[in-house]
Amino acid sequence: MNAVLYGLAERIRRNEAIPLPVAALLTAATPIVRAGMWLRRRRRIVHVDANVISVGNLTAGGTGKTPLVVERARRELAQGRKVAVLTRGYGSAPVTNPVAADENGPDDPFALMGDEAALLIQKIPGIVVVKCVDRVAAANAAVERHGCDTLILEDGFQYVRLARNEDIVVIDARNPFGNGRLIPRGILREPMAALRRATHVVVTRCDQASNLESLCAQIRTICPNIPVRTTRHAPAHCRRVGDGKTFPLDMLREGPIRAACAIGAPEAFFDTLASLGATVTERLAFPDHAGIPESALDGPLPVVVTEKDAVRMRRAPDHVFALSIELEDWPLS
Repeated sequence: MNAVLYGLAERIRRNEAIPLPVAALLTAATPIVRAGMWLRRRRRIVHVDANVISVGNLTAGGTGKTPLVVERARRELAQGRKVAVLTRGYGSAPVTNPVAADENGPDDPFALMGDEAALLIQKIPGIVVVKCVDRVAAANAAVERHGCDTLILEDGFQYVRLARNEDIVVIDARNPFGNGRLIPRGILREPMAALRRATHVVVTRCDQASNLESLCAQIRTICPNIPVRTTRHAPAHCRRVGDGKTFPLDMLREGPIRAACAIGAPEAFFDTLASLGATVTERLAFPDHAGIPESALDGPLPVVVTEKDAVRMRRAPDHVFALSIELEDWPLS
């Protein structure tokens, strides 16, 4: 059943045709999604004694928020601020009381916090990650227990209960709005008009988009008075997962490789490898946050995974490498 649902979700994400009875059923379920947001917007907004920066999506699935969170957290740390990232901890068991982790522990942050949180701890020395279903409780814990003055609310655009100073929406240029329909018939969490709540828009994967100028024009039509930044996910190096040793990107052109990932937008990862000149003989995609089975890593060829996949691996064969990504501005032509 899970495989069937995943296949259906992938067809919707790629805007492929689905059977009419299924489409009608999913469309009929849309008011449930709208009711949830309607209720959230009527709850009392809570302010905390910190600068709150929300980084979120208008759509379900991977838009490439993590490199932006990394970039912004590093900038805030460089300015002498004490930074916490607030997360629900996707890929790990939900908790109703805040739990925190940083570079000093626990030994296995993935098991406690989830893959995205573990990756942030790995890439941003000096931050605290606080996990809780109730992000207001997480914010209070970050301020009161850890002395944080800057909070990055990860995947927070729809979490309107916590007041924020900045509301950044990340849009994937490859698939910005899906089929234009709301979940579950489409990938939109809210109507596109909700972009008007944003203070900034960051468009990712612009180097892989064919209609970037028209997309930016569409965004500016919806929210004409906010900045729109265009970026790409720039490969930095390869890291051997087992021991952390780094290698130049040239290694990807030394021979055939296999690629595996469990992320929301697998095509973007595969296309990035191809753009680096890699000969990818096999492309393995698994559901977001599901993890890559050990059997997928078997074989004589090097296997390249994403950084988010790598933090799930307690042990990895010597031929498994993670592609490190940083955010880079991409000018409009």
